[in-house]
Amino acid sequence: MDYSILTGFATRYMMTKKRTLSTILKQKDLNTIDGILMVLIDKHPDFSQEKIGEITLFDGASIARALKRLEASGFAERKVHPTNHRKKLVNLTPEGKEFLSKVKAADHKISDQLFEDVSEEDKKSLEEILTHVFNNFDKIDIPK
Repeated sequence: MDYSILTGFATRYMMTKKRTLSTILKQKDLNTIDGILMVLIDKHPDFSQEKIGEITLFDGASIARALKRLEASGFAERKVHPTNHRKKLVNLTPEGKEFLSKVKAADHKISDQLFEDVSEEDKKSLEEILTHVFNNFDKIDIPK
């Protein structure tokens, strides 16, 4: 199989999404890392900063700066862990959830435009194939 089309698609798809979403984030003086953290925090409320770092592989300083920006924007809040006062738990504020819904709507619009000429049957087949391939990531032994 020639994987170049997959590599090209993945690269161009992510670049298109990043450029479009960056425009929305910049309106609030946020960047791509901030947007990624908002999505993660929304899916996993009350995650600690350390857990966010484990999942994203961002360094602690980058996470701290991003959370500071999100707090300054009124989009996130950190609160002290109830049993471990050294840990901070992170959540989106209602304003953060509202802004994230706008970001997600723009994201869906991009994907809808990309797949507008693809039949529902082909979309379903692609989803099934990508699910199989995605699940294979867990089987890859990546050197650390």
